[in-house]
Amino acid sequence: MCIDLQMLSAYMDGELKEPYRTQVKEHLEHCAACRNLLENMKKLDEKIQKDTFSEEELNRNKDAIFKKLDAKCFGNGKQISFFRRKIQMSIPTAITAAAAAVFIFVGGFVFFGSNAKETNDILPSFSVNADTENVRLVSSGKNSLDDYTLEEILQYLDGKGYQVDISIKGLQPLEEKGE
Repeated sequence: MCIDLQMLSAYMDGELKEPYRTQVKEHLEHCAACRNLLENMKKLDEKIQKDTFSEEELNRNKDAIFKKLDAKCFGNGKQISFFRRKIQMSIPTAITAAAAAVFIFVGGFVFFGSNAKETNDILPSFSVNADTENVRLVSSGKNSLDDYTLEEILQYLDGKGYQVDISIKGLQPLEEKGE
């Protein structure tokens, strides 16, 4: 099984910790496909580093870059006010925004109505006292550990991956009936 790109990239950048670094190194000794992939990644990294602008080049051309961005993004250097901008959105987005506005509007009346009586008419409040008369235990089948045998409990715990050690204290031997 070959190495994934993320691990190979971490190996190339020197970020891979032991024992993974050693495992990748050993795999690369035997796998030509991964070696070729690593070499291609190194070549690509060199090209990217070579074609990156230096800090000095960026500072020297900063004003020209900002002018081009301003002309392209803001239209001839004019700044348009927020309210005069054209808003473009898809139909599902517009429907979702309208539904959210209605939800907030109705929610405002429900929770912050003009007076308490109107709010209680829309969303009445009530309280229930929980006691043994109106609450009952509902269970299905077995409802306590007493209903299970020791063997069933041990099988269940073993199935869950628990290792159980049992010791019995104060055990008295059974007397045989023939004596």
